[in-house]
Amino acid sequence: MIVEIVATRVLSPFYGNTIFTVSSVISVILAALSVGYYAGGRFADRHPSLRWFFCIILLSGLVLLLFHFIGIITLPILGYALSISVGPLVSSLLLFFLPAFLLGTLSPYAVKLQSVNFPEQGVGSVAGKIFFWSTLGSIVGSLLAGFILIPYFGVNQIIIANGVVLFFLGLIPLLILGEKKYLNKSLLVLIILVGISLYISHSTRGDVLYSKDGIYEKITIYDGQFAGRPARFFQQDRSGSSAMFLDSNNPKDLAYDYTKYYSLYKVFNPEIKNVLVIGGGAYSIPKALLADLPNATIDVSEIEPSLYNLAKKYFGVDDNPRLHNYTDDGRRLLHDSDKNYDLIFSDVYYSLFSIPAHFTTEEFFKIAKDKLNKNGIFIANMIGDLSRQQPSLIMSEIKTFQTVFPNSYFFAVESPERTQSQNIIFVGYNSDNHIDLNAPSIIADSDPIIRSLRNKVIDTGRFDLSPYPIMADNYSPVEYLTGQMLQRTFNQKNFFDGKEMLAVIDQQLRYGPRYPTATGHKQVQDFLVAEMKELTQEVKTQIWQHTESNGKSYELKNIVARLYPTQTKRIILATHYDSQKISFKNSPNQDQPSPGANNSASGVAVLVELARLLGNPHVVPGVGVDIVFFDGEEGEESQGGDFTNWKPLGSSYFVQHLNEIYGNNKPVSGVVLDMVCDKNLKIYKEATSAKNAQAQTEAFWNIARKINSNVFQNQVGQEIKDDHTSLNQAGIPSFLVIDYDYPPYATTNDTIDKCSAESLQTVAEAVWNYAYYGVQ
Repeated sequence: MIVEIVATRVLSPFYGNTIFTVSSVISVILAALSVGYYAGGRFADRHPSLRWFFCIILLSGLVLLLFHFIGIITLPILGYALSISVGPLVSSLLLFFLPAFLLGTLSPYAVKLQSVNFPEQGVGSVAGKIFFWSTLGSIVGSLLAGFILIPYFGVNQIIIANGVVLFFLGLIPLLILGEKKYLNKSLLVLIILVGISLYISHSTRGDVLYSKDGIYEKITIYDGQFAGRPARFFQQDRSGSSAMFLDSNNPKDLAYDYTKYYSLYKVFNPEIKNVLVIGGGAYSIPKALLADLPNATIDVSEIEPSLYNLAKKYFGVDDNPRLHNYTDDGRRLLHDSDKNYDLIFSDVYYSLFSIPAHFTTEEFFKIAKDKLNKNGIFIANMIGDLSRQQPSLIMSEIKTFQTVFPNSYFFAVESPERTQSQNIIFVGYNSDNHIDLNAPSIIADSDPIIRSLRNKVIDTGRFDLSPYPIMADNYSPVEYLTGQMLQRTFNQKNFFDGKEMLAVIDQQLRYGPRYPTATGHKQVQDFLVAEMKELTQEVKTQIWQHTESNGKSYELKNIVARLYPTQTKRIILATHYDSQKISFKNSPNQDQPSPGANNSASGVAVLVELARLLGNPHVVPGVGVDIVFFDGEEGEESQGGDFTNWKPLGSSYFVQHLNEIYGNNKPVSGVVLDMVCDKNLKIYKEATSAKNAQAQTEAFWNIARKINSNVFQNQVGQEIKDDHTSLNQAGIPSFLVIDYDYPPYATTNDTIDKCSAESLQTVAEAVWNYAYYGVQ
């Protein structure tokens, strides 16, 4: 049982102390024991010998030491090569299966030997006694591991000691039985394994100042460089959680950016008297708050007992009557305390590999809010990504947080545009006052963190949070969600993220039908405006009232997002976002709207991805880019499937008001995307594009065919009227990128399962390269 408990601590520095680690260790050891029980029983029936029994005990000790040595060598490699969900299972099988198997053979072997030597006792009585004592031993071992061994001894020493004890438990009886044949060789193997293991486990890098197992994780403190400056780092298991500059005595000169967000209190409530910091770590934030708030009392809840003294010794924390340290779980401290706070800073989410689930739930946020004074602030440093791919830890957390703190704010420490993992700062304000982050006093603040808030704030209107679950004590699958996020992060190898584009399609489909009078039409407009404000430098909207011949009237809106608006030479990348009101090609379902996964949402998804990439390039393109989302491309709602009098409403309005955006300087090229996610994507040169924008079409196809000649066919296809028709009529040479040979078009079957991430990536890459290299 000691080995089983310690095994979790062996794996934690590499895979985190997660449910995957715990369940993998338990499952592998139970599997090994069950196989060992079966094999041991059969072997005991054939060889009921004390010599074999004690040989197995001796061998199990040597095998435990051998695989511990193998683990020391292999875990640093496997830990970074395998995911946190698969890695613990693979490593558990490699390191713990055989030792547990050998130990599992002992119980049935002991039953057999006792039955043979004391037949008068009966098999039932013998088995009962043996399982009583073995279970009692497991209980004692479990308690010893948790309350004595792990808190006071290192994991390496515990495993080595177990191996040595098992070895001598087998060796001494063998010597008594007169077995000396392999004594010298066995002792030599033992000495070699113990010596090598001790040497490796005690050898540390020269820059390591402290390395020891704590109660909850392995703690390492070492010196190095950060941002070109000498620094001291604090690491818990495999995750660096804090750092301190060594060339500065200013406690507010913080190394990691996320810690600097403690200063947000100045924006929300500068009059802070009582502060609680949950998660001390290296005590960087408590030190900064003590320096910043000379009249405030700082309480710190840190569950790892050794950290406060380590922070004093290595990170310059001085004794201060205003600093109160509590060795307690932060949630329990909040629940049990009668004290209220002006500021609570939760910094327990230090690593993606170990996020405490009970600090992620609605119940915890309610407890925290209940302990805030009026105008109090709750700040939490979370880690996650802003990907729309499901499932998502950070999206579930945002949704959960908003249910408790209606007046909430979220800041991306790196960038709100970034879809990879980063620190996300949650702020819950216990007040009805809304904070204007564009206020002159904030923009002109001397603190660079406060000055930059308007550029870091996450507009949650960009996201549809409806599919993400609210985290609760009853349901908080943190490890699973974290594993999915890490898998996305590590698997994302392409510059163009097809899966993210599929997620954008999915978000649009969740809005429902998007024809002009549908509820989803307004929702997708709001999404696009919010998204483009984040990803581009300037957003213009064209809003007008369209009246049909039958007198029906509704509002339409074109959305024009501009990148590099000072560039005079410009191109248009366009698509439409409205979907069809009826499925006129669906005989039994003509009165139902078409979902429009391909015909509507796919072009939007590609342009959203391109906006993200073109807005943050290493090299600025030689042209300005206008990303245009046209409304009403499907024509009037009342036309049904009759296209006799069809015209693209949005692009027609756009060209009629061209001078309002461009004056006399028209864009040099236009690219219109439509229906570009089909799994069997085949795109031909559209006939009117090849005629009216020959040079541009050829330039694009020359680039696109180098990317994928199977998708981009070097042939002229049929004539299709689309938004490029209006652009060409206005004198903007434009071409259409479309796969019109799509059977689900204008049916209820135009759903996301027909779409391909690879197709979206291919089209996005072709358009991106055209914007950089194809425009003359």
